[in-house]
Amino acid sequence: MKNALSLTWRAVAAALAMAALASCSTAPREGSPASDTVFAEILEPLKKAMPPILGATGPSADDMVTENLQGEAPAITAPLTRSAPPAAMAAAPAAPPKEELPFLTQRVFYGTNRKVGDSSNPNNYYSGGRSDKLQVGYCDVSIPLVHQPGKIEAPDPLTWQYWLAGDFREDPKKHVALLSVKPMERAEFIRDLQTKMRSESPLRKRCFVFVHGFNVPFRNAARRTAQMAHDLGFPGAPIFFSWPSQGGEAYYMVDSDNNAKSRPELKEFLELVARDTGAQEIYLIAHSMGTRVTSDAVPDAYGDLGPFARSKIKSLVLAAPDIDAEVFNKEVVPKMLATGIPLTLYASRADLALQISRQVNGKPRIGQDPLLAASGKKGIDVIDASSVKTDFTEHNYFGSSPALIQEFKAIFDGKRPEQRGWLQSQMAPSGGRYWVLPSVQ
Repeated sequence: MKNALSLTWRAVAAALAMAALASCSTAPREGSPASDTVFAEILEPLKKAMPPILGATGPSADDMVTENLQGEAPAITAPLTRSAPPAAMAAAPAAPPKEELPFLTQRVFYGTNRKVGDSSNPNNYYSGGRSDKLQVGYCDVSIPLVHQPGKIEAPDPLTWQYWLAGDFREDPKKHVALLSVKPMERAEFIRDLQTKMRSESPLRKRCFVFVHGFNVPFRNAARRTAQMAHDLGFPGAPIFFSWPSQGGEAYYMVDSDNNAKSRPELKEFLELVARDTGAQEIYLIAHSMGTRVTSDAVPDAYGDLGPFARSKIKSLVLAAPDIDAEVFNKEVVPKMLATGIPLTLYASRADLALQISRQVNGKPRIGQDPLLAASGKKGIDVIDASSVKTDFTEHNYFGSSPALIQEFKAIFDGKRPEQRGWLQSQMAPSGGRYWVLPSVQ
């Protein structure tokens, strides 16, 4: 339409110019028949060919249609002037700038054998009750712009604002907060997980699966997974498995029982991730009491997977494992070595929580001293994290320390301890070799 109008106006201008030249060459009197004849002969064909001029006064569209149906071209009575372009042709107004959220949102996927609690509240969506059915889904967690690596920002109960001003509610602008929980059917879960891995790293579809420890409610497992994924800058899908911990210090024995009974659901979940999601690289991280169920479920799942699915499991990290040292060396290590999955164990002599666990259980825990695990067997890398300082229990260094974040990045990139220049090699009295994390990275 625009081109047709442009050509028409050019033709009109040319016609007027020709008429003017003709008028000048014959020099007739103004308004003479010769002048009128020249203009009429030039303009008459153009009048019939011109489309109606938008915005011009003259016959209505209905009149023009009626005249066209009668076989006559509508007469053009409007002055030949440009009209305003139609609204559709006018420049669209600039879109308002998109408002930036004052926090980032980290999506994490989950599997759990917890019972549903209060589905109207994300923080209480899953309870400490145990179910024999595996459920899957995803959570969205806020990462504030003021976030510091290793921290899970939360309201501080030691401040006056917490008690006097009621500032005990989580604020996504300030805190790592669980925003939503979305349970899903397995087919939908698999599809979304595949999309996440493909969008993050099309050539290397990766995920890590985190299994939490004692005294961890579902919400805290989601927050820790999100914080780790964000701090790692992980190019893949972050996943966690949440077994039904009660989320209280007084429930150690209840948690211990629920942890042991969660092996079938964790095994099922690991098989689902390895076999059905299209993941090419799977990294497993377990902490504290979560290392018990993980060290049981992984060899079982490995045995039931086919060779292709088995090859996807690239490493297993046991951080501050709350496992009987004798049981670990005699039972866990042989089963893990049989799988061929590289195993990394982090231990700390400063771990107060494992010292208490030793008193409760009456036997040393494998995560409380690197020398207990430094047997020199191939396939297990023991890392001494005694110098890493985090909280007063020194038990959560696996996610709270930038040193461990650096370690996990290196493990995900396939670097062996001898390739991680910050580690210092040491020999144990047993003749085994272990590695020491320095206090300053």
